[in-house]
Amino acid sequence: MDTPHARKPKQRRSRASYERMIEGAVEILREQGLEGLTLAEVSRRSHVSIGSIYCRVQSKEHLLREVQARVLGEMDHEFAMLVNRVRRRMLPLRELVPVLVRELAQSLRRHAVLLNAFMQQAQRDEHIAAEGRRSYSQAMLDFKLLLLEHQAEFGHPDPERAASACFIIVYGTLARYLGLGAIPGEHSGAGDGDWKRLVEDLGLMALAFLATPHTTGGRR
Repeated sequence: MDTPHARKPKQRRSRASYERMIEGAVEILREQGLEGLTLAEVSRRSHVSIGSIYCRVQSKEHLLREVQARVLGEMDHEFAMLVNRVRRRMLPLRELVPVLVRELAQSLRRHAVLLNAFMQQAQRDEHIAAEGRRSYSQAMLDFKLLLLEHQAEFGHPDPERAASACFIIVYGTLARYLGLGAIPGEHSGAGDGDWKRLVEDLGLMALAFLATPHTTGGRR
């Protein structure tokens, strides 16, 4: 089925070349980042002619939209599966939160190069930005729903708000460490500090925020 930014091939041979085009673009983004992605390089890498590429996408920007849809769809599925595997372990909250934070961290780190390319492009492409927000919201929902299954163990008086805040703060801290959305060469705090310790500390801080009783009024 065609998408707003690509014409999907129907014949088997054409589908194979289409897949090579997408895979070639992903390889380039992984190895060279957004700056290395050109249709000429995609053509060379995938052994698909420029003419055939233009039969499928209007421009490099449209190709990037198609690549993002593919990659984020796979990431959404992967993270949902990770969350379900954690769910089946039936851990108490004190064990669940550090494990869930670690799974999120590992997922972001595995895909950091591609996510960074998409976030850079999102600054000038609203379609890319909207798809990124959709995927972020899906990950937040999966994360929150698992935490809220244990809200009886929360000390925070507003479980929904607390679960959302945990995801936002953990994701934002990890994204900064990984330099997501930063322009290459721009100092963004990426890589500052020890990754393993950061992930462990985030897990413990998130757990403390959720489990520690909170007062709802002002100062006592």
